[in-house]
Order: sequence, then structure tokens, then C-alpha cells
Amino acid sequence: MSTILFELGCEELPPKALNNLAKCLYNGVVAELDKAEINFDVENSRYFASPRRLAFILKNCDESQLDKTIQRKGPAVIAAFDEDGNAKPAALGFAKSVGVDVADLGRLKTDKGEWLVYDIEEKGKKTSELMPEFIQTSLKKLPIPKPMRWGNNEFSFIRPVHWMVLLQDEEVIPFNLFALDASNKSRGHRFHHPDFITIKSAESYVQQLAEVKVAVDQDLRKQDVKAQVLKVAKDINGIARTDDSLLEEVNAIVEHPVAVVGSFDEEFLQVPAEALISSMQKHQKYFPIFDQDNKLMPNFVALANIESKDVSQVIKGFEKVIRPRLADARFFWEQDQKQALDTRFTMLEKMTFEKQLGSIGDKCNRIGKIMLFFGKELKLSINQIQRIATLLKCDLVTDMVDEFPDLQGIMGGYYAQAQGEDAEVCAAITTQYKPASANDDIPENPLAQATAIADKMDTLCGIFAVGKKPTGNKDPFALRRAALGVIKILQQAQLPINIYELITTSLNQFDFAGFNAEQTKKEVQDFINQRLKHSYLEQGVSHDVVEAVLALKPENLADFEQRIQACAEFKQDTYAPTLASANKRISNILKKATEEIPENIVLRLLNLEQEKNLYGAIEAIKRRFLTKVQEGQYTSAFHHLTSLAEPVDNFFDNVMVNSEIEEERLNRLAILQQLHNLFMAIADISKLEIKD
Repeated sequence: MSTILFELGCEELPPKALNNLAKCLYNGVVAELDKAEINFDVENSRYFASPRRLAFILKNCDESQLDKTIQRKGPAVIAAFDEDGNAKPAALGFAKSVGVDVADLGRLKTDKGEWLVYDIEEKGKKTSELMPEFIQTSLKKLPIPKPMRWGNNEFSFIRPVHWMVLLQDEEVIPFNLFALDASNKSRGHRFHHPDFITIKSAESYVQQLAEVKVAVDQDLRKQDVKAQVLKVAKDINGIARTDDSLLEEVNAIVEHPVAVVGSFDEEFLQVPAEALISSMQKHQKYFPIFDQDNKLMPNFVALANIESKDVSQVIKGFEKVIRPRLADARFFWEQDQKQALDTRFTMLEKMTFEKQLGSIGDKCNRIGKIMLFFGKELKLSINQIQRIATLLKCDLVTDMVDEFPDLQGIMGGYYAQAQGEDAEVCAAITTQYKPASANDDIPENPLAQATAIADKMDTLCGIFAVGKKPTGNKDPFALRRAALGVIKILQQAQLPINIYELITTSLNQFDFAGFNAEQTKKEVQDFINQRLKHSYLEQGVSHDVVEAVLALKPENLADFEQRIQACAEFKQDTYAPTLASANKRISNILKKATEEIPENIVLRLLNLEQEKNLYGAIEAIKRRFLTKVQEGQYTSAFHHLTSLAEPVDNFFDNVMVNSEIEEERLNRLAILQQLHNLFMAIADISKLEIKD
């Protein structure tokens, strides 16, 4: 057993790609080891990533492959020899191919005949011989969209390569790549220790780099970065916002992180905080600091990649580069307000949303019409809807959003507020893109919720209408996110909206050549139901429970959650197997019925005790059951159904449904139809996978 170390030293690697490059390099080599049947300690092996290096360590790796016996199969014996037993060309050729005489060949009997064979002993190769090839294969597969060349070299990589380490314990494994020979020489921090250092062994790698100011373990380095950021912010009675994406990116640009606090002029705080935060995070990779009331402070945390003898100069440098950015944000904020927001709508009419769907202005008009659909149910103001339709996307043509695209919607809300628009209208504009992720909140008030839903439904239905629905992993219009957003708002806000009518209303806004409304409606319905299904499966809900509720194609998604919970509880009930089985049997009987089943049950035709008992049991619970269903108390409703288990069993054991007497047969089918209607009021329980 040995430990393998590989390190590739480069110019500074792209921060956003760094961790994935290291991971892919490691996984590629692991895949090659698996193919070669070389074992190693998976749990204690890992990859490393820092701005100037990609590396991995493989612990307890086999010294070599195991020797193998490979059986080569030749021609059939019947084709290898003539009647006198003399070898034919087929036998001679096979013997020659394996380097032996015909007499040395073996025979293998199978169901299909007898064959010539020869066992070849293949000696396993040393891991040190194979590793260079494995590394080279993995490097070729790295996700590098734009490789670069350097010097007069023909080869390319994501950045120029300057050194390479490949060790098996203390020994260097010979390997030449990128016009470099592998060695045991690595480099320390670019400024603190720019010279080469000798890596004594694979085991000492991490510790030796730490001694020359390189924290090569990206996980520990990230923890250190976060701890430092929070500490220096706390030192000024502030709280730093450490978004994970920013932490990840900053972690990829420092090898020896040193957090410092900088400041900016308080007058910049007159600009909306989101603009300042975006400028700090997106442009300068700084962490904003907030006070105890969650208000932005005129301070930030920046990460230096050096221990300076004069920290004040480092801080001045960070402050110097952020000041122009904040000044730009202030300039945009002031300039944009010189033009009324609604006067920008004409510019939206010239901005294309999608070729067949028209302009952004057309989209806004459609959103307004879709929102009218919510009007009566949510008691929305028509004037507010009209104002939202006009102002909703106007910030797209402001200088601020042009510079900071991530602020669209947010800046629209600020500009609307600054020009005295209704507070609810401003809130609806601000939160139109919510929820932007699975963990994001939904808009707070009904007007804002209707706005967000209408916007998402217009995009969803429109893109499906023009035939650009998602395929595989490709979803350029983020339609999956849009569908999940609609579902989340409807469910969390408990909006009593018919999802199918909403889809129809949204599709009614389109009219262009080749548009197939019915087909698109079905596609969108299926897409939303699939998103709903996947959402619950990811939460750990059993697939049969989800299928049982979805089978009813519920119009109101607001109570979908309650149906799921009730169904999951019912599945555990003692009587569930009997009732689920009965529902499945009833469904099959009703499907085969060719006659028109009457709505009402005729009492005089109830001749057998068991059918009288079932009818009586249905009548006893029907009103209370339907009341509970109407109130959304599905768990309680299911409890009422359990009383039908015994009469249902007795009915099927003793009553012939398909009686030869027509009126008797139809009456019994009517009983089953009423029973089926009760079973299907909450979910299709026949789809539940229940063990007796």
C-alpha cells in the first residue's frame, strides 16, 4: 500500500470553476483506477483546490494490479480439425496468435459445442506505471470551455502550467506533460514564499504547504474565511452577510486569507441598499456588514491574500476601488429618477420578449389581463392591476438595472415608491420574481402574489406555445423554476385558484400562426403536475401517495398538501388494504359496464341483506363525509370511510353484481358508483401500494 500525490501548479485559475476542476480531475482518476481494478482508501482520499494548484491524494493505494488469467476463445473444434485429426488453418492461426503450438491449446465444452481455448497469464501493471496515463486521460476530460496556449507550445490548458508534482510516498513517479517533468518540487505563496519547496512525501504535503502560507485544503480554508469575516465584522458591532456563493468564490481567490474591514462614505447609504450590496458582492467580492437592526452599515469586509506589514495601506486599496463603484450606483439612482417610470413603457414595446410572443410591452399587457382573472376571487383593484401592468418591467430600461441586472424588479419597486405610487403596487413590482429559488419566500400580499403568478404563467404558457419547452437538462427560460414558483405561491398563500382555468386564461392571450391551444394546454398541465410530483418526491413523500392525489387532477393546489398528508395517514390505517382493494375492484367493474348507470338507488330492489347493509352504511356516513371533504378536513373524512370496510367485504362475498335481472344489476351498479364517488373524493386510493 502507498500514498499517491499529484499537484498541477498553474497561473491563477478561474475562481468560479476552481472547485469543479479539482473535483473532476480527481473523479476522472478514480474512474480509471476502478477500470484498472486498483483499490485505494476512498474515505480518506480527496482532492485539493487553491488559486494556483489542482491536487489530489490517494491513500492506501494498491502497489499494482493483481495478476489475471485471461482465457482466449478460438474456433470450434469441428472447424479446427479434419476427419483425421489434423489441424486446419483455423487451429493453426489461433495457435500462432497466442504464441503456442496446436498441441498446447485447451478445449472448452459448452451447450453450443466444443471450442479451442488458451489461458494467458497477464501480469498486473504497477500503479506507478499507470498513474501518468490516468492523470492525462482525466485532464483531457476536464470541463474547459476555452483552453489557452502559452509560449510556442502546441498544447493547451485552462491556464499556463508551471510545475507538476507526482509522488508515490517519497518517490517521484516519472511523468512528462505540458513540457514539464514531474518532480517533488512545489511552490509556496506567490509573495510570502515564491521559491520552490521540496515535498518530502505525499503524507506531508498539506502541512508543508501550510508552512509556506498556502492553505491548500479548500474546505478548511473556506471555514477560516467565514470565521475571519464574521469576527472582524463583530469587532465593529456588525454582522457580515456571508452568502455561500460569495464565500465559495472568495475562497477560490486566496491561498492565505486575511480579512480586513473597510469603510465608505455614509452619503452612499442614500442609495437603495440592494444596489450597494450588489456592487460590493458582484463587482468587488466584498462582504457587506449590517447593524443589529439589519440596516446596511458604511462598512465591508474584504479578503487580502497577504499578511501586510501596513494593513492600513491594504484597507485603503480596497476602499479606493469600491468608491467609484458606489459612485456609479448613486449616479444611476439619481439619473433614473429624472424620468418618470411609466414613460419608459414605450421603450418596452421595442424590446423583444420572444419573436412570436412579441415585445416586453406585449408581455406586460398580457400579465394585466391574466391578473384580472384573479380579480373577483382575491378582490383585487382593477386600477392597481392596470398600474402594475404599466410599471412592472419598466426598470429593465433604467441605467441601474442595465449595470446591475440582478436588481430588476427590486429597483422598479424603489423607483415606483420614489414617484409616489401605491404601496401595494410598489411591493408587487419588487417581488414579481419571487420565489426565485426553493428556499426563497413568496410575495406577502394577494396583489403581489397574483402579479408573480401572472408573470410566471405568461412565460410558462408562452414558451410552451412556441414549442420551446425544456428538454433534458436544458431549460433556458427557467420554466421548471417558474412552475415551482406558481405551485409554491398557490399552496403557501392558500389561494383558491383553479389551476386549469388559470392555464386556459393565460393561453387565451396568445394568437399567432400555428398556435395549438388545446395541445399546449395539455402540455402545460402535464408539466405543472410533473413539477408538483417531483417536488413531493424530493421531500420524501411516497410515490404512490403522490400518484393517488394527482390521479384526481385537483384544480385547487392550495389543499394538495392536506390531501397528501391525509392520504399518507390513511395508508397506515388497518382498513386501508380492504378499501383500496375494493376501490380497485369497483373501478374495474364500472369500466366494463356498458349500460348507463342510474344516479339514484331504488330501495325496493335491494333484496339481499348485504346490499341493504352497504347502502345503509353509505347513507350513514355520506353527508358527514362530504361535509368534511368540502371543509378540507380530509383526514377526518377518511376516518368515516373506514366504517365501510366490513359491509364492502360482505357485499362482494355474497352479492352477484352482474345479475341477470337488468333492473337489479343496474341498481347494484348504482350502489358501486356512489361508493366509488366517495372513494375518489380525496384521492384514488386504488393506487396506494398497501401490504395486507
